Amino acid sequence: MELDRRNMCAPGPPTWIAPPAKPTGEALIRAKLAEYRSMCEERDRLILEAKKEGLSEVAIAELSGHSRNTVRSVLKNHGIG
Repeated sequence: MELDRRNMCAPGPPTWIAPPAKPTGEALIRAKLAEYRSMCEERDRLILEAKKEGLSEVAIAELSGHSRNTVRSVLKNHGIG
């Protein structure tokens, strides 16, 4: 606990501030999954951009570190194949 120094001149006993609550396991997992989703959206955008610029599926897979199946899946999901 920490002493609330904002009202030191207020009458009465000192006010204490409780430390912020630690996030629960579920909250941490939710935050990580949201971050992962954002990362996947960026991945898809880069794959689509690479294909638009003429790179082959094999080249995109090798450069991105993703499998060819992942690259194909992203392209298929966006109507490119």
